[in-house]
Amino acid sequence: QLHAQTLQPKEVLVVNEQPKSNNKDITYRYRTGYDYFRNKDFDVIALMEDDEYYAPNYLETIVSEWINQNKPDLFGTTYTIYYHIKYFAKFTMHHHQRSSAMSTLIKPDLNFKWCPDYEPFTDVHLFNTLPYKLFTPKKIICIGIKHGVGLTGGNSHMCDKRRYVNGDDSNKEWLKQNTTKESFEFFSNYFDVKIDKN
Repeated sequence: QLHAQTLQPKEVLVVNEQPKSNNKDITYRYRTGYDYFRNKDFDVIALMEDDEYYAPNYLETIVSEWINQNKPDLFGTTYTIYYHIKYFAKFTMHHHQRSSAMSTLIKPDLNFKWCPDYEPFTDVHLFNTLPYKLFTPKKIICIGIKHGVGLTGGNSHMCDKRRYVNGDDSNKEWLKQNTTKESFEFFSNYFDVKIDKN
């Protein structure tokens, strides 16, 4: 998905080390990445998660809107669409006072205190700490993919099946229409089990 972006990042850091404990570690990973990019003369950092969907124009769209709104310290979207690839269902979370971390831009070299490394709601902390602005994308530019694998962030939108009751996509048609062909194939077949009969 990064290679397909119409606006290419100048540098990418993947924080992909083994977890240090059974505690959720998403804040640790974001903090580690943020500290890495200090003093490198970048304009802005895009917080992205490798298990989400990003449309090819995601970076171009969000960076353009960030510039249009005078480059605030923190910037993101007013809603997040979550799609569960076990249930094949979706729901939309509207949040007009913050953005999900997965769709957030942050200026480098800011001085602020991070929440504890084991805190799963990094986004809530950041938007309660730093000056921010938000925008509402006119078209879908990213989708929060939920699956239940690994040390994940907050559980409420991932494990609570009741949130998805009005968003059935059992035929996968919505997913197909709103992702690229490669991403659709990956997400729609993620839990398929291939059995070797030999």
